[in-house]
This record gives sequence, C-alpha cells and structure tokens, in this order.
Amino acid sequence: MNVLTNDQLFRIAPSIFAQSADEARSDKYRFVPTIEVLDTLRSEGFQPVKVTTSRSLTDEGKAFVKHHIRLRRESDLSTKLARVGQVIPEIALTNSHNGTSGFILDAALHRLVCSNGLIAESSQGALRFRHSGRDDLTGRILEGAYSIVQDFPLIADKVEEWSSIGLSEAQRLAFAKAAIPLRFDDETAVSAQQLLTPRRFGDRNTDLFTTFNVVQEHLIKGGVRQGASVDRDLKLNRALWTLADALAGHVSGAELLAA
Repeated sequence: MNVLTNDQLFRIAPSIFAQSADEARSDKYRFVPTIEVLDTLRSEGFQPVKVTTSRSLTDEGKAFVKHHIRLRRESDLSTKLARVGQVIPEIALTNSHNGTSGFILDAALHRLVCSNGLIAESSQGALRFRHSGRDDLTGRILEGAYSIVQDFPLIADKVEEWSSIGLSEAQRLAFAKAAIPLRFDDETAVSAQQLLTPRRFGDRNTDLFTTFNVVQEHLIKGGVRQGASVDRDLKLNRALWTLADALAGHVSGAELLAA
C-alpha cells in the first residue's frame, strides 16, 4: 500500500494544510483544517493513498480550493470486495476552505485491474458535515468513517450481485447511452459504443459490474475527458452507481417476472 506523505500531499493539494479559511467567509464559518481531520483518521489506520484538487484561477485561491483524498486501511485489503470484484474498499474525504464544500465522506472503491477510483453508495449516502456549530466535528467525521466501513460488506454483496447479472447488448447500449448526459451537455460528444469499448481483455465480460466499470473508466479517465473537476467527477461517479443500481433492479425484476 503506497501511503502518501505530507510532502506529497502538499505538492498536489496545498489547501489540505490551510491554516485559515479564505477572507470571504463570514464570522459564522467554523474553520477546521483538513490536516487535523486527516491526522485523526491516520491515527485510526486510515492512510491517504490518492489526492486530487480543483483548479484555482488565482495563486492565492490554491490555498483554499476543494480537495479530495482517498484513504484505505491495511485491514481492509483482503475483504470480500477484493475477492469478489477485485476492488479495495476506501473512504473518500472531500473538503474546501473557500465555501464551496463542507467535509464530505463517501464510500469508495479502487479497482485493481485498472486503478479506477469508484464512488459507491453506502446505506447512508454521502455524509456531509458543515463548517458550523460547536460540537466535536473531527470526532463526528471519524464516526462517519467507521459507519461507512460497516457498510463494506453490503457494498461487497452489491458488487457480487452486479457481477452475476449478465446483460444483453441492448441493455449494455441502453446503460451507456443513459450515462452520456451525466457527463456531456452535447449527447453527440461520444457514442454509447465508444463507452463500451474494453481497454483490456478481462473487460470483455458483459456482466453489469464490468460494464459499469468500462463506462466509468472512459468517462472519468479516457480520451473523452475534458479537464479536471473534483465536483464533476464525484457527481458523475455517484450518478453512475445509481444508474447501475437501477438497471440491476430492472433486470432482476424482469427475471423474476419471467420465472
């Protein structure tokens, strides 16, 4: 497990280490530095393995922009998820110090075969913590992280279910076509067939989980990508998971009716 050092984190996302919020925040804004929360998570075994950051139009703004940190624990590397879907469960922490975001926790998955970073839907959805109030915000975020960990077995069951659902070519095309407007305003920017084109031999499988991963990789990492945005990637990942879950329910329901 390649753990990122503070020096590595700072080079990519200096706003993690901000010691104040930007000047536009009101007196009601409660500043809690991301590094304080990160150090608390580290003390519980959650180690940062990947970081991304939003762009800033000014050099001054870089100190406060939104940042997104993927964390994982050594004890989660050999869970059912790794056996079933060849993925590692992670916690995703997002925050900013310019008012664009409070602290957000998501369940996340790292797909080993292609280093894809997925956002999964936990039973609670994304956990959001505002920069306000007087309670122990760092402690609440830590509790939130553990509540997501408790959902890892449920997410593993979901991955196992999706891996067992074979899709027809029409169903795969319908899924890819429905995914296009999640990323593009112009739905002719990419074809559904492009999104379904596998990048490696193992991705030729036509089950739902593989299809979901192939489409996600093209939209997030592939040649159809245009620029980088923490917000856009998070929203797209969440929406794709919801879309796949809806298709799973539709296919399973149709199979029950046919039985």
